[in-house]
Amino acid sequence: MKNMKLLSWIFFGLLCAVQLGVIAFQILSYERILKEGEVFYLKVSPLDPYDPFRGRYVTLRFDTATKAPLAEDETMREHSKAYAIFEHSDQKDSIKEIRFTKPLSGNFLEVNVHPLYQGMTQKEDLSRLVSFSLPFDRFYMREELAPKAEKVLRQNSGITVRAKLRILEGKGVIEDLMVADTPLSQFVLEK
Repeated sequence: MKNMKLLSWIFFGLLCAVQLGVIAFQILSYERILKEGEVFYLKVSPLDPYDPFRGRYVTLRFDTATKAPLAEDETMREHSKAYAIFEHSDQKDSIKEIRFTKPLSGNFLEVNVHPLYQGMTQKEDLSRLVSFSLPFDRFYMREELAPKAEKVLRQNSGITVRAKLRILEGKGVIEDLMVADTPLSQFVLEK
């Protein structure tokens, strides 16, 4: 009886250690992306909904990151996952192409592929175009700043907001939302 109780406590301790280990691994992975990941800026249209369970966050609609051409050496497949290849250019950062095979190197991010929408224009070559969504669609802000950010952005509708992404080995993290070169939280406090 005493040995059974001891084994139960040992099993419970191991189970707790495994759970803490998984959480620690996720945190370290996230921090590694923030530290070592390549920075890309994508234009977004932010909205500020409220969720009583998740708190204040900014819902992001990526203006230019919803469709991209399929890579030349790839064929269209019925997959739900693919890889967006990011590139820097003089004018803006963008998604160069979509691949269904995982790249061995470079700046790529795993994305969710969707069927093409009926709203596409007739001029676009649909056979080589892939519709997708990025693996994140919200950015959490401090509780008191989110409503202020929404108000400032609505009053200044001409402001361009960009998501500052960090990408490393197929994973990505939104580091901040930027107005010009200023983080959105700082921009809101200055207004």
